[in-house]
Amino acid sequence: MDCTKCSYKGCRTSDPCSDQSESYLAQYSRTDIQARTQAASQLIDNGRAGSLTRLEEIIEYCALHDDDRVGVAYCYGLEKEAELLRERLVSAGIRPIMVSCTVDGIWESQIDPGKSCETVSCNPLGQANRLNASGVGLTILMGLCLGHDILLQKHLKMDFTTFVVKDRVTGHHPLIGLPGIRSREDRFLKNQTVRLNILTKSELLAMREDSLLSGGLYLLDIRASWEADGDDWPGAIRCPLSELPDRVEDLLPAHSKDIVLFGDDRLETGFAVMYLAMKDYPSVKVFQA
Repeated sequence: MDCTKCSYKGCRTSDPCSDQSESYLAQYSRTDIQARTQAASQLIDNGRAGSLTRLEEIIEYCALHDDDRVGVAYCYGLEKEAELLRERLVSAGIRPIMVSCTVDGIWESQIDPGKSCETVSCNPLGQANRLNASGVGLTILMGLCLGHDILLQKHLKMDFTTFVVKDRVTGHHPLIGLPGIRSREDRFLKNQTVRLNILTKSELLAMREDSLLSGGLYLLDIRASWEADGDDWPGAIRCPLSELPDRVEDLLPAHSKDIVLFGDDRLETGFAVMYLAMKDYPSVKVFQA
């Protein structure tokens, strides 16, 4: 069976090319499966698909199941990220059980006769043992090595879901390994215009006047405060470029609005345009102050 080669796609309407549904439809009526099916539906129905990050989905899924304790099986190489995940879960009212892949401190030579070096080994069976004993109803997998993740999943006695897949080459974005799939920075350069969309003063004033009626414009001043003294634009948001990554979602919550950047340095404004484009802000213009 190879559904990717099917040109008919009847299974997406009411005329599938094969139908074995009677063998499993009855299972969907089971209480445990209904709970998971309905929770999954609530995450994507009514236009919600694409509105939540994976982490937000996990947190809401836990709330729907009244899971206030979850396990996290993480790779020690992602311990800093695991600490951030722990903080986010705690802030959502969830008590995480954090279990590193090096739990119990066994040596590689103890579990793999082909190795002689005295290096602490990843221990997915130990992780599974600790998590099974903790009584959690859900475990989150975070960056385990291929093979170790399979062993863990085979031995966990509760539901589990994956938050991070380890891919050191692509910065843990394994889809980029597929031919034809481009990173955000690649897509930006591929689709860039020949020149920055630079506004004249009269164009800026006209856009600002229109926005007073529609509320559809952000004025973002990325100059350092000492550069911009005495040359402010009323209503502009002051945020030096170096602070933008930490503040962008709070300062510019609506991705549908036009953005006008104020800056003295063409290189800095270019960086800001690229950054905002990769953050999925579709319309960014520049006014050279």
